[in-house]
Amino acid sequence: MIWPGCEQLKLGKSSAFVKRDLRVLPLTEAEFEADFFLDRKFSKKRREVWKGLVIERESGALLAMNDAEFPPPTVNDLATILAYAMYRPWYGDHQRPRVIHLRDRPQWQELLPHLRQLEIEVVPGQQLPWFDEAAIEWLQDKPARRTSGKRLPLGKLKEEFGNPFPARKRTAADAPLALMLWTDEMFKAGYPSARKGTEAAYDPMSTVAIALTTEELEAITTQTRIAKTKKLRPRLEAIAAAGQVTDLPVSEWANIMLALCGGLGRPKPQIQKYLLLLAGRIATKLAEALPIEGPPWANGCWRDEE
Repeated sequence: MIWPGCEQLKLGKSSAFVKRDLRVLPLTEAEFEADFFLDRKFSKKRREVWKGLVIERESGALLAMNDAEFPPPTVNDLATILAYAMYRPWYGDHQRPRVIHLRDRPQWQELLPHLRQLEIEVVPGQQLPWFDEAAIEWLQDKPARRTSGKRLPLGKLKEEFGNPFPARKRTAADAPLALMLWTDEMFKAGYPSARKGTEAAYDPMSTVAIALTTEELEAITTQTRIAKTKKLRPRLEAIAAAGQVTDLPVSEWANIMLALCGGLGRPKPQIQKYLLLLAGRIATKLAEALPIEGPPWANGCWRDEE
């Protein structure tokens, strides 16, 4: 999984773009155009929809269409839609194109060397005539929603397609998702990766001691899915009753982290906020003890905004 708004390229098993699989596709003389545009038809005031298209130049065929998962688009969204266009195109057979035309955006730079490793020439520029035509056709098929403003004339639309992507606005869902993904990466860091050529960052059998208050332990055992467990809940209740420091294996801390990010049922906003702050504090303590890189969100703020 890729955490919301992540601008670092993610390739391989957990992504759609797997070079090993793409490399076996036949290399053809086809030329693709790919980019994203603001879909005014389906955007709302609180959420923009950015739609990506991959067009085959010779026929103008639409090969793939996909929305940016966490708008505005990132390099991971581009990698995903290009992989779809090559693996499972809407039209024609799977293939590696000889050339891919992209708008010259700083967001795409990290993907370009990987495309060239697949023997695909990348042509950056501002003119994507086939893409622009398909995007305009999509936008003019139905009237724009009232919440997304009036229709723009053709000239303004084409100008808008070439504009830089806006900065992403974080939402309330970003923090729990980021902590969940950090927890997954934290757990994986305890095991070596032959594919990445990395050693384990810590002993996966290690335990970490974190001092939690009785109130915090009660919140974990009553307000999260830990309440339904048969082993971990009684153990945490015993620790709370004895007033001991919570000393648990990393695997159980991972279960607690995921439970705190999800809550139990639909917790009230103030309870959800409390659980999330607790998850951020536990993540920070785990990062210090193991040691690994700390979570992107903790203490109610994002690390890159501190």
